Amino acid sequence: MDRAAPPDAIRDILAAAAAPGVLSLAGGLPAPDSFPLTELVTVLDEVMSSAAAAALQYGPVEGVPAMRAGLAARAGETGGHTDPDRVLVTSGSQQGLALTTNALVAPGDTVALEDPGYLGAVRVFRQAGADLLAVPGDEDGMDTEALAGRLRRGARCRLVYVVPHFHNPTAAVLTEERRRHLAELAGHYGFLIVEDDPYADLAFDGVRLPSIDAFSDRVIRLLSLSKTLCPGFRVAGLVAPPALIGPLTTAKQDADLQTNTFGQHVVSRLLSRPGFLPRHLLRLQSLYRTRAGHLAGLLGGLGWLTFRAPRGGLFFWAAITTAGVDAATLTAAAIEEGLAIVPGPPFCIDRDGSRHLRLSFATLSPSEMPEAVRRLELARARVSGPRGAAAAG
Repeated sequence: MDRAAPPDAIRDILAAAAAPGVLSLAGGLPAPDSFPLTELVTVLDEVMSSAAAAALQYGPVEGVPAMRAGLAARAGETGGHTDPDRVLVTSGSQQGLALTTNALVAPGDTVALEDPGYLGAVRVFRQAGADLLAVPGDEDGMDTEALAGRLRRGARCRLVYVVPHFHNPTAAVLTEERRRHLAELAGHYGFLIVEDDPYADLAFDGVRLPSIDAFSDRVIRLLSLSKTLCPGFRVAGLVAPPALIGPLTTAKQDADLQTNTFGQHVVSRLLSRPGFLPRHLLRLQSLYRTRAGHLAGLLGGLGWLTFRAPRGGLFFWAAITTAGVDAATLTAAAIEEGLAIVPGPPFCIDRDGSRHLRLSFATLSPSEMPEAVRRLELARARVSGPRGAAAAG
């Protein structure tokens, strides 16, 4: 697959996934039955009965005070102390990434990130004209020793971008040792760390490692609520060093004036309900742990995919072992069989992803998964030739 055109390829796959009868292991969409509907109905009624005028009006560029305070409190639970005045409420964490890039990255600046990397970040950095420094990783996340070696040999980064918990697409978790090492490198070489952490609440064992901003004051944290609550409100935030909040707020004002006021009122009230979030996170962790385990068992029975069982998040990063089968061809065949999957190359910068797939276990129910895996095997048989077809039959 042409790496210069991956966004269109992914968009086409996700569009196909929405067609009637197609089962999807493609998009990183949270399970609809993970949404806290009962609590949302209660909070929606509270907002409309007691704060409708404020919730339906324009709001501050930086965000509604209660939302900024709620995000600051949440950030402080998992990292360094954060004041609300260091929080900017954004229209999804992807906007936070775009604002950060537009404000801080000039054409020709170097941005380092793990290879393979989150496609949305790769796109934003490339559109800004950045030079991408691909850093290898493993199940423990970005190899910070490899990054240190590049820096010692003269590489100079404006930003280093990391997804520390259950990386998209690899599901790796950056160890605390590497988080500390990355913070040390930022202090020594003067770059900023962009910590994008939408999946940390989805740890199957409930264990969340500290944010990198517990070890460094050179961190911009992107705080997503899409996977924790629901994506439809498009309410997220970023936490930045004090000197950067002004430029980022100006960029936000230029982009869209403000984030959805109504959504901020609803989400801030929901997060402040006593006991809600711990109970909700336990339910999420159980739901996704069950789904991941079920899909892992089914995929393991195929015999031609290898993968590490994820410890949280939404994804498997799987390698194809059948000779002569590549991810792009398999993806096209899967669509013909009524199954949407995502091939590996669009996520890759330097490495070869042509025999990798990103598969999401989040959206399909356990009862739908056997049929999805059956269609995947049919697709593999279709592209493997007569021997593969005979084996599938």
